[in-house]
Amino acid sequence: MRLHVHDYSGADLTGILDGAVLMHRQMAELLPTRAEVVPHDQTAGPDCLAGVREGEVVYAGNGPYAHLYHLWREQRGLDFRIVREVHTTFWSGYWTQEELSAPLTRPGDAVLFPSEFTRQVFARALPGSGAGDTAVVYPMLARTPHAPQAAVPEPGAVLRIGYLGALSEAKNFDQVLRVFRRCHRETGGRAELVFAGKPNHPRWAPERVLAELAAQGVPAGAATSLGLLSPDRLPEFFSRVDVLLFPSTASRESLGRVVIEALAYGIPVLAADIGPAVELLPARNLVPTVLRTGTEFGMDRIVPLGAVDEDALLARLVERDFEPARLPQDTAPFEDEALWQVLAGGLPPQARAVAPHDRATVARLRVGERADPDHARLLATTEQVFLEYFRGGDRALLDRIAAHRETAGEGPRLRGLVARPERNLADYRSLPALVDALAVPALAYSLADGG
Repeated sequence: MRLHVHDYSGADLTGILDGAVLMHRQMAELLPTRAEVVPHDQTAGPDCLAGVREGEVVYAGNGPYAHLYHLWREQRGLDFRIVREVHTTFWSGYWTQEELSAPLTRPGDAVLFPSEFTRQVFARALPGSGAGDTAVVYPMLARTPHAPQAAVPEPGAVLRIGYLGALSEAKNFDQVLRVFRRCHRETGGRAELVFAGKPNHPRWAPERVLAELAAQGVPAGAATSLGLLSPDRLPEFFSRVDVLLFPSTASRESLGRVVIEALAYGIPVLAADIGPAVELLPARNLVPTVLRTGTEFGMDRIVPLGAVDEDALLARLVERDFEPARLPQDTAPFEDEALWQVLAGGLPPQARAVAPHDRATVARLRVGERADPDHARLLATTEQVFLEYFRGGDRALLDRIAAHRETAGEGPRLRGLVARPERNLADYRSLPALVDALAVPALAYSLADGG
């Protein structure tokens, strides 16, 4: 098998190593173990496909840019397969990729999703994303250390509560803090919090969080921040917690990689009862969640789609009302073999059926229509912005920004993105934001009342 893959080895991941980017890096390390891999640089434009032969595979696993491979295949009159990934749910980056790729998808191409929930969201709102083969494939278990199932402390014993992920409103980190404070108070101090992750706002800076907890009566030592953890420090984190909280309802949530990591380490998880967590956890470990129905969101920003019931979460913690850690019964989507089957031109067996998932949230989804559905023009403009950004076209980008009908304050922000000297495909904050503003406006969506 001969694969063509964007060379990810030189990417500077400082401060941006989230779950999707970590998967890009791990896939770049996995693929050469069973295939002949030919690295290329997608930022070179169409010339990056110069060495692709008929019938070979381009693996588009370096961000939401697979539509460009589809376009360049047409431009060059080439015949090869494209296997692309979707790593987020409600985000303009991958939504644009799927919208623009769909009409150019050929038999033999495939789209990989991290969860059935995310696959069904795209299938419902963007039927064209189902062109070609689709599968839930997220190979990570072979590279995730495992540990024996941890014992759940009895009621009355100290419970070490963990949180791992972005310290953000979208992840409902504020709810974690409120529930912990209440748990600490109601258990007479027999609750501790260990949290780690990158704050997305100054209010979530660890020193500020710890100071606020102290001001509310939580003594020093009862709450600990481990900062921003690299993957090799996961054993340290999981050795210090008894249960992980995952109340995230973030609009971009497509799996919850940390949930699988926790289960592999033997740590039980309590999560919001929406989205991909429904596929990973028993019902007893899912916390009732109230969605923000009827609210219009933009796919260019990450928001919480709802909030967990804090009283219910608190009761689960105080009463130890949750099941011990167990990996999902069907781990095939998270094993390497599923990936190799797709790359070889087939589909893993589980891809042929719709797995149990959060059908209720999928049914509520309403996505706005595109004001200008001219696919060819949108794709051409996206290509131009991409090449200008990576091939020294700053002047052209600045001219586009000047001609753009700016909303208040948007011009300085966009010009600031162009002014940055670095150009990094892994930095989803820059080029995708320029594409949203200058090429393919982000769509709006909402969750309807009822199901």
